[in-house]
Amino acid sequence: MISRAALFILLCSLGFCASPTADRNVNAKAAQEPNPKTDAPIYPAPLKNMIGQMIVVGFEGINAADDRVKRVAAQIKNGSVGGVIIYARNVGDPVTFERLTRSLHYSISDNPPLWIMIDQEGGKVQRLNSQKGFSDYPSAKKIGKGTLNAAFSVYRDLACELRGYGINFNLAPTVDLDRGEGVIAADERAFSADARKTTGFATQFVNAHDSCGVLTAIKHFPGHGSASGDPHIESADATAAYAAEELTPFKALIDAKKARAVMVSHIIDRDVDNAPATLSKTHIDRLRALGFDGAVIGDDLQMGAIALNYDLNETIVKAINAGDNILLFSNMFAYDPEIPEKAQIIVKKAIASGEIDPQKIIDSYNRVIALKQRRQ
Repeated sequence: MISRAALFILLCSLGFCASPTADRNVNAKAAQEPNPKTDAPIYPAPLKNMIGQMIVVGFEGINAADDRVKRVAAQIKNGSVGGVIIYARNVGDPVTFERLTRSLHYSISDNPPLWIMIDQEGGKVQRLNSQKGFSDYPSAKKIGKGTLNAAFSVYRDLACELRGYGINFNLAPTVDLDRGEGVIAADERAFSADARKTTGFATQFVNAHDSCGVLTAIKHFPGHGSASGDPHIESADATAAYAAEELTPFKALIDAKKARAVMVSHIIDRDVDNAPATLSKTHIDRLRALGFDGAVIGDDLQMGAIALNYDLNETIVKAINAGDNILLFSNMFAYDPEIPEKAQIIVKKAIASGEIDPQKIIDSYNRVIALKQRRQ
């Protein structure tokens, strides 16, 4: 009679016996292989909070006790909003303003740090100014006529003033070229018509803000200098006048690792895409091809160039699918305090219907958090 030990050896030699280790390996492999019919995406955080980190909103009110301010503070606390943007309507005297920003920062609860953003370029675009008790700064055009050292000194004062009042993200510098007749040139928002000079002064702007712990975003990709239309009001078509050199400052700053974030404009260049750059995957893919792997900010999605041509649902879905990581709603043109809640509904429905790939939300969230970890 064959013994049990001999029978075991015989069965193993014939392949009928597998080791416990082999079983574990097979089971582990099966567990790692996704089943597209049943597997849900693995989110690094609750979906609501991930969408919320993509949302930046404007609001009304200058005082922390204002009900409109309390509402946005509650949206920050519950994870529906990852950032707010300051306009002149939010700026009272320095003491009141500092109390306002402090109250918003204190609303964070367990969420990642809050971005308090502003457009503080100097010249015509400065929300904090001497009329309200703050400092005034020269326009980019005036700065561009001086030296790089002088530019750094001015922008360091500007950045440290922002930081002192609780602002941690300046949506600047403008690296559009002065093309002579566009709205950017008319408002003296460009440093120069020369791409190399523009890059040099923009670098000083970024370095100065870095030294004070304030984030920056170079704008307005792919270059707004050729557009004669004003996207705040209407579509801005730059097709006929757009020049390839307008990409040069963006490429140079990306290569030099000075692009903390990039804001994409609403201009239309029909040689690339018929859609505004903000809603164009082709345009944003071109930005990625330049080597930029950080957070992409869409310019205000309530401007006329967008709002007159797309409804809110289309805007949000197209922006996310195009590759925008941060969705900015100024609430300047049509005030809607429920934008964060509406955005949540739209994005969740689009994910459920397959219009938005959940990976888009995951990628955006990861880029936002990486940027927030850089500067808090």
